[in-house]
Amino acid sequence: MIGAKVHRWLCAALCATLCTAALCAAAMSAPGAAHAQSGGPNLLKNPGFDWPAQTNGDVCAPGWAKDNAITPHEWMAFWTCKSGEELNQDLVNRAPEFRVMTVDIAADRVRGYPTSASFFTYRSINRSAGLYQIVRDITPGTRLRFSVWVNLLTTNSDVLPLSSSRQPGGLRARACIHTTGNIFLVPNLNDPAVVCGDWVRPYDTWGEAVVEATAAANVVAVVLDSTADYPVIHNDVHVDDASLTVVGGNPAPASNPTQQQPAAASATAATTGTPGVVVKMPTANVRAAPSFSGAILASAPQGTTFPVRAYTADREWWQIEFSGAPGGLAYIHNSVVTLNAAAQAALGIGAPAASQQPTAAQTIVGAPAQVVVNTGGGRLNVRAAPASNGQILGRVQNGASLEVKGISPDRRWWRIAYAGGADGTAWVMAQYVIPNAAARQLAGLP
Repeated sequence: MIGAKVHRWLCAALCATLCTAALCAAAMSAPGAAHAQSGGPNLLKNPGFDWPAQTNGDVCAPGWAKDNAITPHEWMAFWTCKSGEELNQDLVNRAPEFRVMTVDIAADRVRGYPTSASFFTYRSINRSAGLYQIVRDITPGTRLRFSVWVNLLTTNSDVLPLSSSRQPGGLRARACIHTTGNIFLVPNLNDPAVVCGDWVRPYDTWGEAVVEATAAANVVAVVLDSTADYPVIHNDVHVDDASLTVVGGNPAPASNPTQQQPAAASATAATTGTPGVVVKMPTANVRAAPSFSGAILASAPQGTTFPVRAYTADREWWQIEFSGAPGGLAYIHNSVVTLNAAAQAALGIGAPAASQQPTAAQTIVGAPAQVVVNTGGGRLNVRAAPASNGQILGRVQNGASLEVKGISPDRRWWRIAYAGGADGTAWVMAQYVIPNAAARQLAGLP
């Protein structure tokens, strides 16, 4: 990638390193196919397109990784490969670049804090490109509804602020369900087993793409597809807040908090060793955001236990699993809950106090402190010392996740675990990586 796009992503990496982030690492599971949860309202894994990220293989060159195809975990990238006659036509079916968008880079392109998925082409088009996820353990004959929110930028102008009102390229997106889940590298959207919804064009705003279909097997796939008409400078797709639900199953969240059933969402934490928080007051508000001004989603009675996913940097709010919230996650204030035994064991502490400084070891998810290489495409030098003239020990590819051991006093270099280093560690320049919440905590960054 060249020009403005390179500059934007390199600057974004630096911004993400220095800017404040509110949440500690969210609970993440290992990459792989999703498994439907019996009775759960959302059958997708990572419906909020959150960290950590993964580097995808090149669908046009199986067996090779594609350094600039970085997607949120559980979501796979796909695009149309060039035909023989298109190999010398750079404007048609060029592979898009995939990234994780953060609120620090472009808050208006993230719908659910703190990230969204993002992919784009630069002065080119790809006839069919997007993201998909495999979902297993579906009962054949189940009627399903796939919903995903998209935000599109399409313009042949670099005039700021960027706007799709200037020379748009006809970018559009749609939601699809592959009713047998039979995907090899790239979804065949012409397969009779695929059902797609209407094309949507939410330019410079968020719009919902929706489709319903009946599962024909115990495996299905959900697909977010996109295409464009013209090879303009920006054909950028941003994706967030997806859900796959059973039609006629659990009712949609009601606007009246008293109609919610928060106790049902807490069964896992109450009956297993799952870290959770227990409501200690007669009632406690469950909110859509970690703020007293956040919308109240429910009022939970005393004794309700919620599985915990993370907590805010000031350790005043717990992020909890709650089926009545978009993406299945909500917040509850620390003052109205206590930790269950599993949470205390996971943290090695009692209930969090605002005066305490969180550390990487106190992140419930168990996600290690990591940085993600974000060079915009090239490889990043790994050095023996935190200096630009330090000996180069090796290079790591764009999108790689590196375990963090510390940070230099000037905060310009991250110390990482590296087998080729003298003491098992080495250094990478902070400008070209994005730290996760656990890494920021470890380094004492805001």
